Amino acid sequence: MRPRPIIALAITAMALAGGCTVKPVSTTTFSSAPTPTTTPAPGPVKYASATFKTCLEIQQKVPGLPSPLASEPLRGDDRFSLTCTFTTSENDDIPMITLEVELYENLRDSSGAERAKSGFNATPMGETKDSSLHLGSEARWADPGSGPGCRLNVLDENAVLMTRYNNVGKKLDPRSEECRRLASDVVKQFYAAIQP
Repeated sequence: MRPRPIIALAITAMALAGGCTVKPVSTTTFSSAPTPTTTPAPGPVKYASATFKTCLEIQQKVPGLPSPLASEPLRGDDRFSLTCTFTTSENDDIPMITLEVELYENLRDSSGAERAKSGFNATPMGETKDSSLHLGSEARWADPGSGPGCRLNVLDENAVLMTRYNNVGKKLDPRSEECRRLASDVVKQFYAAIQP
């Protein structure tokens, strides 16, 4: 006996009428791309190592400053260092002045200014803030026990300027107002000379 086509048709009709449905299958998608961050990259730095002035250029902008000793900057991917020593051995009345500059470039996750501030704050304890100079964002006199002469450190955005003033002929006390006055006069001129 052959199955009757009516029975097959009835079974199909009952299945459809009875609510036999197929549920859709949800699919999971995977992304290999990282979620974008909302932190923007740091903006440009104030002092660029590629265009920072040389010791000779600084000396030419500061009247009465002796010629600099030979000096080469140290350049890295994220940092620049320059030490300028201005002195003469012919006259003890002419001070020996040293300017050290540390420039910090931006990195992906931190700005040059943040890194310079960390470097500035890593200096030895015993420093005294001096807000009367109006240089950069902060200026500090270094502990006089850390060497001869007066030492003034200045933080200016992505740069740390460290100046040592030592007048051998006058034998100035590093704690004296005269030493600090002479040093701050030179530092102000250095600061003006290095502006971009």
